[in-house]
Amino acid sequence: MTNEENEIEKLKKQAQEYLDGWKRAKADYLNLKKEMESQNKEIKDWMAKIMLLPLLNIVDGFDKALAEIPENFPPKADQPWAGKNDAWVAGIQSIKKQIDEYLTNQRVEHLSVNGEKFDPTKHEAFESIEGGESGTIAEELQKGYSINGEILRPAKVKVYK
Repeated sequence: MTNEENEIEKLKKQAQEYLDGWKRAKADYLNLKKEMESQNKEIKDWMAKIMLLPLLNIVDGFDKALAEIPENFPPKADQPWAGKNDAWVAGIQSIKKQIDEYLTNQRVEHLSVNGEKFDPTKHEAFESIEGGESGTIAEELQKGYSINGEILRPAKVKVYK
C-alpha cells in the first residue's frame, strides 16, 4: 500500500468514527427530547390536579346548596325567597353549570358509584352498614372524580357489610 492509500484508509476510518459519534449523539438527543416531553406532560398533569382539587370542594358546596332549596313555599319574613323558581336560584344554577362545563373541558369525570361493588382504588369507605349485598355501595357521601382515567379524588361511600 502506498502512502496515499494509507492516508485515504486512515481518513475513511476517521470519517466513520465521526459518523458513528454523530449518530450516537443524535440518538442521545432524541431520547433526551422524548424524556423531557414525558416529564413535561407529567408536570402538566400534576399541576392540573393541584389546581382542580380545591375546585371540587366548591362544587360540593354548590351541590349541597342546590339540594337544600325547597320546591316552593310562601315567603316568610325571615325567608324572603320563593323557592326553586326564584331568579337568584337560576343564577346559582348557571354558575354551577359553568363550573361543570369547565371540569368537563378539563376531562374531569364524576365517578359512578350507584349499585357498584366497592373498589378501594376508586372509593373510600366511610361507614359500613347492614341491609344489602355485602361489598356493594349503599350511599355516596362525597362525589369522586377522575381526570384522564386517573383518580383525582376517591368517592366517599357507605358500604353494605
